[in-house]
Amino acid sequence: MKYFIVIFLVIAISLDTYAQIRGFYDGNHYFEKESKPFFAPPKKSTHFSLLFGPSNYLGDLGGNTGIGKAFWSDNNFKKRTFFYGFALTHYRYEAVGIRLNYSAGKIAGSDEDVTYKNIYDNAYFRFKRNLNFQSKISEGSLLLEIIPFKFINYNKSISQMALQPYFLLGIGLYKFNPQGSYFDDIQDDYVWVDLQPLRTEGQGMTEYPTRKEYKLTQANIPFGMGIRYAISDKTSLSFEFVGRKLFTDYLDDVSTNYISPALFSKYLNEEDAAIAKIINNKSNIIDPDNPYQVGNKRGNPKRNDFYYSFNLKFSVRISKMKDIANFIKGTIYKYDDNEICE
Repeated sequence: MKYFIVIFLVIAISLDTYAQIRGFYDGNHYFEKESKPFFAPPKKSTHFSLLFGPSNYLGDLGGNTGIGKAFWSDNNFKKRTFFYGFALTHYRYEAVGIRLNYSAGKIAGSDEDVTYKNIYDNAYFRFKRNLNFQSKISEGSLLLEIIPFKFINYNKSISQMALQPYFLLGIGLYKFNPQGSYFDDIQDDYVWVDLQPLRTEGQGMTEYPTRKEYKLTQANIPFGMGIRYAISDKTSLSFEFVGRKLFTDYLDDVSTNYISPALFSKYLNEEDAAIAKIINNKSNIIDPDNPYQVGNKRGNPKRNDFYYSFNLKFSVRISKMKDIANFIKGTIYKYDDNEICE
């Protein structure tokens, strides 16, 4: 038994020595490489990515049956809209990346998609409102990407798995332009028009001093999570969710209540005023005998709008994987031949 213990200790010491120093002696110099560190080595690399996936919106329009609810509970996927884009990500450490991201696409919502049980269902009153919108979105953002398992001991298999979860948080700038539709008898078809210039809820009118005209370029806070699969040393495939916290309730041009249609003629030219009167209140199309009136609720200003996307992301490393500050590069030591022989 003692012999086994001695042999075990000799092997353990040998392995420990090998883990600390690995190299060779050429007669004059000894070349040595350090062992793998506890944390992931600070390697840097740059990756280019292409993104594509479905997009959706949560706001005042559309939704599910019953009273309008917050976030996922009032979500539906009846509109087929998509985002696409590209990204450039620089990983200063394997566990942390900085991503410059561009996305573009479309979102939409419509009261015609509301499901209601009967005319007494709260959802019917949204259906009766009969409003809709669509908007193109273009967005640039700077994101911090965190890969948590890469903070774990580098020698552990969990940090070296091909499948890695990650989290996203950043700041962005996006452009939008809500449009609504109405039926044009002359063209015998539905026509889409820009809503912001029509001041549908009295934005910028002296009669409504608290309703400021909203800007079509605004900041947002993108956040999300994903999971990445390393196909090879240079390529990977990811699936991620990215939501955007917004600072406006006018992504869909709906927020407060109905205003007097007479005001449109005061602030708009004749053509725009005529369109605004039609598009501001379309409830009479659903219920001609009991349409919504001035002052009735049109939207809910207590909750800002929200949009999100699911992205399939294909990435390619476009730079060499480099170690920072010679972190694990070989170090040359000079020894006296006699000292080595001793």
